[in-house]
Amino acid sequence: MFGLEKIASKIEIPPEGVGADLAIPCFREDPEATAEKIRALKNPLFREVVVKGRYVNVSFDCAVLAPLVLAEVAAKKDAYGWNDSGGGKKVMIEYSAPNIAKPMHMGHARNNAIGHALVNLYRANGYEVITTNHYGDWGMSLAKIMLAYGKWGNRAEFDKDPVRHLLGLYVRMTKESADNPALEDEARALFRKLEGGDRGLHATWQEFRDVSVANFERMYGLLGISFDVKNGESFYTEFIPRAIEEALAKGAAHYGEAAEGGEGKPVAVNLDAWKLPSFLLQKSDGASLYGARDIAVVKWRLEHYDVEKIVYVVGHEQELYLKQIFKTMGLMGYPEEKLAHVSYGMVTQGGKKISTRTGNIVFLEDGFEDAIARAKGIKEVGIGAIIYNMLSMGREHDIAFSWDAAMSVQGNSAPYIQYAYVRAKAILEKADAPAPLPAPYTHPVLEREAALLKLVAHFPGVVWQAHALEAPHLIATFLNAFAQEFNRFYASVPVLEDGEGRDLRLALVAASAQVIKNGLWLLGIAVPERM
Repeated sequence: MFGLEKIASKIEIPPEGVGADLAIPCFREDPEATAEKIRALKNPLFREVVVKGRYVNVSFDCAVLAPLVLAEVAAKKDAYGWNDSGGGKKVMIEYSAPNIAKPMHMGHARNNAIGHALVNLYRANGYEVITTNHYGDWGMSLAKIMLAYGKWGNRAEFDKDPVRHLLGLYVRMTKESADNPALEDEARALFRKLEGGDRGLHATWQEFRDVSVANFERMYGLLGISFDVKNGESFYTEFIPRAIEEALAKGAAHYGEAAEGGEGKPVAVNLDAWKLPSFLLQKSDGASLYGARDIAVVKWRLEHYDVEKIVYVVGHEQELYLKQIFKTMGLMGYPEEKLAHVSYGMVTQGGKKISTRTGNIVFLEDGFEDAIARAKGIKEVGIGAIIYNMLSMGREHDIAFSWDAAMSVQGNSAPYIQYAYVRAKAILEKADAPAPLPAPYTHPVLEREAALLKLVAHFPGVVWQAHALEAPHLIATFLNAFAQEFNRFYASVPVLEDGEGRDLRLALVAASAQVIKNGLWLLGIAVPERM
């Protein structure tokens, strides 16, 4: 960081009007002393170091910055902006986690977009990432679908579009069981038979799982996503009894009172001391619950992978539940500090929450097809529009998906940023490669050239910060501002005009294309060759 590595985490980019390129807050330090230390570096890049209140403001000499930064972009290419701060440490990131027998919908696009972007950010910051997808392929929800298929299923409709047919049956079962509670009892009985190893039910379960996974893989192919570990809930069921026994043995869980007239005792975790709700691992009848299953999952992962951290990309509505699970793992003697939840807000459509139970959904596959059609058949633009729309706002906020915003060519959209890339590539196709710039650069650097150059130099810092804060929207925000600045540069500077400054201008165009490409890659968005 230009000799400022020790204070890199404090460095800020000041707002317009400050007249500086870097600002270093000194609320606990003497700003004059900090300024002297920076001046003592005698870095030719620092044209001016001045104290303004409690800040030290640093201004760059563009004659030094231009050859330094543009040469680095040309050398690193697709790795420009990356760093090795992670030191090769391993992390596991779980995301997506769709339920089988239900198609992914537009709400899943946000989870997939955030998870994929985080994977890319961790890797760009020097981490080794193990990706995992935890399919929801077990439990009562699936039992209801299997029961519904037995009652109302149509094989011809299933063969035509299996997952949508199963979803329709699930919606019907939800409505029917509201008026007929006996259906709930039938579903529980079916699930007990499935858990008991009934071959016919298992064959049906396997078919439902296979067609669902095939549907998911088509969606992941369009998103450019792949997973290293793809175990579903069913994989971990054999480990649940041992997890419950261990929780009891280590005092993290205890037996409750047997239900009146019953012999079995429930198994519970009491978290009152940590001001968290207590919860059950096992019911009186011996049936395990979600908590026990998730504890078995965490236990298995920690036993099989030596990782610094396991990151769960899950909606904010699960925040309390995950705190319960993480605390329970700590009580069992596992490293609770290795478990992290990256939450996000929900996606609404038409002002309503997306819900498979009510049928208020737009299938992700349909959304992709619609987006590609709106993008005149250019897949990278259509898919990119959806992904960017899911990432352009801080993940803690709920978002209302909008086609007008997603496909806008006026700004803050993937098509707008992608068009800047295509424009830059078109310019480069008309010219020979620029000659390396002398250091220091000997010609004047114009205002628009300097503004774009400084954004190119700023990109690595944004990559570092977006990872540190687990905030992909910072990359999206930067790219939108970058595309705006590139368009201003393009409109006011005669890039291809011969004479003084041509090599600098062409090098800036090449660097701009590279920054846009790398930034979009971090978001999981491909660049098109034409628009």
